[in-house]
Amino acid sequence: MRQETEIDLAAAKAIGSKYDEACKRLFQNREIIAPVLKEVVPEYQGCTVEDVIRYIDADSIRDMPVDDIPVRAGQLPTELQSVSDKLIRYDTHFKAVNPHLSSENLCIHLHIDLEVQNNYRPSDPSYPIIKRGIYYAAREISYQLGTLTELTNYGDIQKVYSIWICNERIPLELQNTITMYSIKKTDIAGSTNEPEADYDLMNVIIIRRGKETDIPVFDYLAGVFACDRNTIMKYVDIRDNETVQRGVENMSGLGQAIMVEAMQKGMQQGMQKGMQQGMQQGIEQGVEKGLLQSISNVMKNLGMTAEQAMETLGIPHSDWDKYRERLKGVRV
Repeated sequence: MRQETEIDLAAAKAIGSKYDEACKRLFQNREIIAPVLKEVVPEYQGCTVEDVIRYIDADSIRDMPVDDIPVRAGQLPTELQSVSDKLIRYDTHFKAVNPHLSSENLCIHLHIDLEVQNNYRPSDPSYPIIKRGIYYAAREISYQLGTLTELTNYGDIQKVYSIWICNERIPLELQNTITMYSIKKTDIAGSTNEPEADYDLMNVIIIRRGKETDIPVFDYLAGVFACDRNTIMKYVDIRDNETVQRGVENMSGLGQAIMVEAMQKGMQQGMQKGMQQGMQQGIEQGVEKGLLQSISNVMKNLGMTAEQAMETLGIPHSDWDKYRERLKGVRV
């Protein structure tokens, strides 16, 4: 294995959950979330980042077990489960005002799940990220209604977004792309005019990062993951937000520590590999030297040719040329 590959593997192992957790914490700040929503959520097109920040319900951004959910309205858990459903955890789970449907007297929310997914091609088991996003969105719709009864009001369902930021193992042809998967109306017979708000309830947005590009959302995300304050500041003002500043610093410091750890591990692996190779080479050289001495002794003591001596000692014919060259000049 190449030394560069070994260092890469060491880095990947060192990163582990520490960097992942620091990244998720950073994406639980409205200032970091808002530029992404502005670029990819249709309801926020035409809004300023400051508008989107105000629309996000800060109290609803939570990371807690479902059993610890406060009774107060507006606080959403990141884990959803029922008696029969599998427990799932959302990275960042929150509500934000839907400006298209809200008014002075009525506030309609979007329910948003934002996921940072490092591996676009998961394995063990292998599955498409798109299907996982749809499942997460469907669970969010189900969660809004709770336990179904005869009095359940399906009209209370509010629109859901599941947004996935994918960083690695993205096929080249899919890099720097953003795709939204949603419920759309298709008239099969006749023409209908049902309100779009009644069926446009579940959208999955997949953001697939790639190499450097001028597309704003990708430029912004590159700045976030690189902990580049200057790039982040092009899209949102974080100067007065100590929590965000601290989160960026934590990610940056952790990233540097990871690189040092990875380099150290790579160097250690290189040294170990070098020692192993040296020992193996020494053993091989020792064996070869011993065989040469044995052949020479047989030639001198028994008056044999080099070929006769090697035959007597059982040395494979494929090695004779190598030893024959080394034995030139040996007197019988």
